[in-house]
Amino acid sequence: MRRPSRTDNTYNEYVKDFYRKIEDYDWNDVTDNLRGLESFLHRAREKRMTDLIKKYGRGRKYLDVGCGTGLILRHLPKGSVGIDLNPRHLEKARIYAPQSQVMLGDAENIDLPVKTFSTVICTEVLEHLVWPNRALECIYKVLEPNGILIGSTPRHALLWRFRWLSSTHFHNEPFHNEYEERELRQLFASYENKLLETGFFGSNFFFVLRKR
Repeated sequence: MRRPSRTDNTYNEYVKDFYRKIEDYDWNDVTDNLRGLESFLHRAREKRMTDLIKKYGRGRKYLDVGCGTGLILRHLPKGSVGIDLNPRHLEKARIYAPQSQVMLGDAENIDLPVKTFSTVICTEVLEHLVWPNRALECIYKVLEPNGILIGSTPRHALLWRFRWLSSTHFHNEPFHNEYEERELRQLFASYENKLLETGFFGSNFFFVLRKR
């Protein structure tokens, strides 16, 4: 694919096309098996996310935005919904999380009824979005009043400079953002912040937000 300029209006679609057509990362396989040092990071992150979901998740209507191959979706209540831009991910998610419903979907344009879900999961997704505010606005709409958003995203940290050492990482990934705390707080302005903490030597943020 030709790489447009970051100022080109087509850049957002260019990034999405990478995930639609090229990226084929099996989060479950890398987490459940020792595929490299990143396996330990994924296991620890999965454990932290499931702990947060057990503590803060509410209701029975769960949505996993950017569910990937179902790493977190497999831990959610039966009947949960997962959406992802990548059809290859969804094929695997159906195997890893058979108790859930998965469907093709864009985090920036969630085509689901408003005020439907009591808890939304969004882990390791925002950093791949050129316009993460659009996804957060969509999530806000599909959340019930006082609904909960639980997620994680990379923090600007030294660790991410060594991503190229990963044996499973796509080195031609077109976009990967690492956030400062002030950036996240601005993005989360529409929500009530219940928790924002760092983990894994300061390399990640974990957040729990409530719809106002």
